[in-house]
Amino acid sequence: MREYIRFSRNRRLHRMIAELLDLVDVVLILLFLLVLLYTYVLDHAQVQGSSMNPTLAEGDRLLTLRLYDEPSNGDIVIIDAQEATVFKEDDSLYTTTGLEKIIVKRVIACGEQTVDIDFEQGIVYVDDEPLTEDYVSALTTTPRSGGFDYPITIPEGYVFVLGDNRPVSKDSRYPDVGLVHESAIMGKVLLRTSPLSDFGLV
Repeated sequence: MREYIRFSRNRRLHRMIAELLDLVDVVLILLFLLVLLYTYVLDHAQVQGSSMNPTLAEGDRLLTLRLYDEPSNGDIVIIDAQEATVFKEDDSLYTTTGLEKIIVKRVIACGEQTVDIDFEQGIVYVDDEPLTEDYVSALTTTPRSGGFDYPITIPEGYVFVLGDNRPVSKDSRYPDVGLVHESAIMGKVLLRTSPLSDFGLV
């Protein structure tokens, strides 16, 4: 009887150890997958400034998608604005020093689309269609002169971006942002993670 009890206890101990090792394996695999996700797929960013009000506020923390190759109109993106591209007088592209910082903006137009801005009415047109921009803080009335003479056709491989807070946003209207090359886009904003009261998709 004693041998049977000892055998039963040993079997339970072995089972507990096996279950514990299985749990450790699962945790290690999950940690490995999380590391892969945050190394190659996802990233975090924090909003600085008020250029994306009212959509995003200063201090908001964002979850972004790194694997982002084809921007679409309306996407909110994180941009490494080290360089700015504008047109020369002969309509060739000229790249110069940009803001030299990371910015967050909304994609308004992509390659081969035409952008026009009526600064008198504050209306942005893409391919002759006025945009319905219920996300902006004010109409697009500034600047009257900037990086471009409108209308402009966006070259392939570039995007035209604007901030939602048009009166204060430094964006493609200005020569130190200009056209943004797709390679400068670090990711697409997926959702706001903080503050928790505003958690959700952007």
